[in-house]
Amino acid sequence: MRHSLPLTPQFYVTAPQPCPYLPGRMERKLFTALQGEHAQKLNDTLSKQGFRRSQNVLYRPSCAECSA
Repeated sequence: MRHSLPLTPQFYVTAPQPCPYLPGRMERKLFTALQGEHAQKLNDTLSKQGFRRSQNVLYRPSCAECSA
């Protein structure tokens, strides 16, 4: 059996957790895996949209009432 990567990235959201920047606030992160033959292009595109990279994961804060 062969496993193939999806043609479009799959995005996920973390459970709420205390915000490291604003006391008393909660944060969530939007993230996706950085993999496959288009990984470099995906990294370039999402980096321009505020995503950060940690090894093979791209993520950014996704907080309902905040844009800090």
